[in-house]
Amino acid sequence: MKIVIKIGGQAAEKRDRRRRLAGQIIELRRSGHRVVVVHGGGKALTETLKSMAIPTEFHNGLRVTDARTRDVALMVLAGSVNKQWVAELETLGQAALGICGGDGKLVVARKLASTLNGSKKDLGFVGRPSRINAAILDFAFEKGFVPVVASLGLSTQGEYLNINADDLAAALASALKADRLLYLTESGGVWDADRKVLPLVRLGEIQSLIRKGTVRDGMIPKLRSCARTLQHGVKEIDIISPDTPNSLVRTVIKRESVGTRIVKAA
Repeated sequence: MKIVIKIGGQAAEKRDRRRRLAGQIIELRRSGHRVVVVHGGGKALTETLKSMAIPTEFHNGLRVTDARTRDVALMVLAGSVNKQWVAELETLGQAALGICGGDGKLVVARKLASTLNGSKKDLGFVGRPSRINAAILDFAFEKGFVPVVASLGLSTQGEYLNINADDLAAALASALKADRLLYLTESGGVWDADRKVLPLVRLGEIQSLIRKGTVRDGMIPKLRSCARTLQHGVKEIDIISPDTPNSLVRTVIKRESVGTRIVKAA
């Protein structure tokens, strides 16, 4: 199977978690699966910006990214965070290829503006994937590498743009026609109004869950993104916690439900 794994939050930045997850990624790879890892690194970026006296501003959950912030994002995400993941995989015996969306023309992105209460906000160097060239991922698969992708892309003008890692993972999964897309998040799944994890969500239920207020806040855009992704060839999406023991292996290989499974089937 082709599997895209998006690792976010502190799971991307704490070494003990990285080591545990790297071991599971290797187990998936040795079971014959072709795996792509997509990561953000927002906490590390915020801390680095603070140390450089560069203010951080968010709008509708997206980081406003001026030129200085973009350059630091390139340094942190495509640099230290990306290479830490490569090091974990390589140390455990799995060849890894650390890249960002600008490498091999993997991701062409367009600038993204945010709208709130009818007014537009210029987010600066923030982008959304508009075209994916998966050739470099196919090359990595053929050579036995696990590609590790930092959430940055290039505009048609050759400018690096900061991309939401959820959006990038969904775009790569759609382009690859991936069998599985897995989001590792602190929430560990889709919560209902009583803060209980829903084990299964069908595509046809998503709008109803949003309309009734069963799901709220940041889970609404994530579910809408999942709906679009399922309609573009991805067969299944799982939202799981990085702290659930052996969560990747249990979800993919053992077919256990350890979070929320989102499927297209009626």
